[in-house]
Amino acid sequence: MAPAFTAPSGHYNELGSSTGALHPHWQPFFASSEIATPGLLDERWRGAERMIRENGVTYNVYADPRGLDRPWPLDPIPMIVPATEWQALEKGLVQRARLLDAILTDVYGAQILLREGVMPPGLVFGNPNYLRPCHGITPAGGRHLRLYAADLARLPDGSWRVLSDRTQAPSGSGYALENRMVVARSLPEAFRAAPVARLSGYFRALREGFAEAAAAAARASRGTEDEPRIVLLTPGPYNEVYFEHAYLARYLGYPLVAGEDLTVRNDRVYLKTLGGLQPVDGILRRLDDDYADPLWLNPRSSLGVAGLVAAARRGYVAIANALGSGLVESPALMPYLPALCRRLLGEDLTLHSAETRWCGAPGGTIGPDSALADRVVRPAFAGSGREPVFAAALTGGEYRRLAKEIAEAPAAWVVQEKLKLSCVPVWGGGRLTPRPMVLRAFLAAKDDGYAVLPGGLTRVSGETADSVVSLQQGGRSKDTWVLTADRSTHSSLWQRHDHAVELRRHGADLPSRIADNLFWLGRYGERSEAATRLARAVLARVVESGPGVPGMTAIAPLLGTIEPLDDGDATERSDDPVARVAAALKPPFRSLHRVATGVRDRLSTDTWRILHSMARAGISPAGTASTALAELDELLSRMAAFNGMAMENMTRGAGWRFLELGRRLERAVQITGMIRILGGVVGDGEAAALEALLEVCDSGMTYRSRYFTTLEPAAVLDLVLADDSNPRALAFQLAALDDHIRHLPRERPGAIPSTEARLAAQLLTVIRRADLARLAWTPEPAKRPGTALPGRPHLERFMTALEDDIFSLSDAVSAAYFKHATAAPVVGRQGPATGGRGTAKGATG
Repeated sequence: MAPAFTAPSGHYNELGSSTGALHPHWQPFFASSEIATPGLLDERWRGAERMIRENGVTYNVYADPRGLDRPWPLDPIPMIVPATEWQALEKGLVQRARLLDAILTDVYGAQILLREGVMPPGLVFGNPNYLRPCHGITPAGGRHLRLYAADLARLPDGSWRVLSDRTQAPSGSGYALENRMVVARSLPEAFRAAPVARLSGYFRALREGFAEAAAAAARASRGTEDEPRIVLLTPGPYNEVYFEHAYLARYLGYPLVAGEDLTVRNDRVYLKTLGGLQPVDGILRRLDDDYADPLWLNPRSSLGVAGLVAAARRGYVAIANALGSGLVESPALMPYLPALCRRLLGEDLTLHSAETRWCGAPGGTIGPDSALADRVVRPAFAGSGREPVFAAALTGGEYRRLAKEIAEAPAAWVVQEKLKLSCVPVWGGGRLTPRPMVLRAFLAAKDDGYAVLPGGLTRVSGETADSVVSLQQGGRSKDTWVLTADRSTHSSLWQRHDHAVELRRHGADLPSRIADNLFWLGRYGERSEAATRLARAVLARVVESGPGVPGMTAIAPLLGTIEPLDDGDATERSDDPVARVAAALKPPFRSLHRVATGVRDRLSTDTWRILHSMARAGISPAGTASTALAELDELLSRMAAFNGMAMENMTRGAGWRFLELGRRLERAVQITGMIRILGGVVGDGEAAALEALLEVCDSGMTYRSRYFTTLEPAAVLDLVLADDSNPRALAFQLAALDDHIRHLPRERPGAIPSTEARLAAQLLTVIRRADLARLAWTPEPAKRPGTALPGRPHLERFMTALEDDIFSLSDAVSAAYFKHATAAPVVGRQGPATGGRGTAKGATG
């Protein structure tokens, strides 16, 4: 492929010179066969995009009409930086990180800079990100800034400038790692053609450096030299970069926790688990400073941990980054960095910021006649919620309003140079197109300074002339290749120690929130499967529809089983069975994906891929019944794969038991409801209903092998209700529930059975003593043609009582193990596949 590519006038061309000659560091890449053949590049990249979708690599875009979870936008052409240029950038980035850390140490400590006048007091005390409760805290390990990221832009002369500093909870390194995985796998020849620096060494340095800080906290808190316990604190699945949180937690080996999983007792942080409180020595936080502690900081926050500031003050927990680090994200600080660098480090600043003027400084305001054509007006302090304003795009009235707003509160604004961003090639439509780009670089503290990620997250704008580079506004990302003089070796995160480790046959203690989500993952998975089986039974009969076709009389009861019987929108329901079935499948699968996202870090890559594909599956409401049947068959195959992964690959710990407990409990609910509805049909539709019951319970083959083609109600009920050797029978589920509950951890083991254990044992006894002949009995009037069909009254009462007891068992398990969750709301009785009383997910769903 000939790289025909021209940057707009005045912009630096990352690819080559103005004459069209490639820069030397790009030549091996474009010489590879994968890039030289456009058709091959398109084919490889279609596979990469499929990999991104299947792996569920997402970026949450709020208020996006296409949905919250947007697939991660990745471009196949990397951003390539030569080794010599990167070495110079590394030095400047490390110096900048040291400087910002020193500023934080002074401002939250002696405040010499303020007393000497090197730093205006308004930059500190007027900054909402200065956290007064954190003054005087010396972080465990001695550093405020353990993680740092800088957004870099290249000027037309080829030099680099810093657009913004990221110091609270810098995001993007996980996406940079995922970009590398996808691009290296999709374009292996091009990747091998260039000696690209590996990324794993950075993450190893991050983990080792933070482990030292956490070990210091463990010594202060517990006086122990044991390996410290470190967690990654996330705001939750609705955060825009939650994928990265789960991805990094799994890659680094840290438990992913929410604020509700942690508690502070006597100024020490603990993880709440089923086995009790476990000490936490380090927190890699991914939520903003103000939300970290509702007791000392923002009382409206429900994401943090009350008392975390006090634990940090005692040095009992290491936090990356230290609370209050957002102070130095302010662009108003940029004009003062050269002087601060000379004062604190005794050095000249080598990596400069974009030209910035703080309006709060003397003479810093702008008047209504000022020329701002090449300027950007930005909020001076992070977290204001205001977007940058490009003055050249304003009308006269808009400009005057902005000038007035700045005049009324000058300290809240900065005026920054509008840079002409360098352009990189973006692939699309069979050709290369120039796009402005910004490179985010990442640093992590280590014992002798900072480690720089040899790469980064390159982002490009959505339009050629657009100066706004934002993934929220249609931009893309790129893998960033830093070339090395020699091919770098892989640095594994697995470590070997000289001393022998203590052998273990159990995993880490399970937080109750994770147990809750695994329990509901099992329930929603089984609920989705039941709805799919019922849908398939309905549509199979629709396909066979015609005068006198057996089974047609079962369609109405089947639809009544899959759809809520008290649905308020029933009058607006479509008459098309395909549309009705499609609508009925959406709620359980939507809930399945939501709760699976909450335990993503606990699932293997293969298991997550299966679950994610199930959530994206479904049937078209406008399709034919035959097409929908094929889609349902494929969906059931994926469900079988998920069940197989759970049964064959999950360690038999507490997490697996809660998953299985949820599955068995939900299957018991579904079977009970189907028997109550389908087993209660008598008269002309009895045979069709019993056949449908065997079908949705996947027990038809077993029944035929025992009874051939004779459909007897008592025999059908025995197989799906009381036969504990049938995995689809109610008795089998109740026996499994009894076994799982007896093996669940208890805070206070004792001789007295727990409430849930007693309920499970009682249910199993009831089902084993059931009189099947009595349950199958039908009153005499139903046997005379033309008379009313009262059904099977004993079966109706028996199954209704069982449903109530199963729901009580579910409530008892929730009360005993999921104490953080709110009580499940009580709703009217619904069809089995959509749940019923006591089946709504708690607060963490």
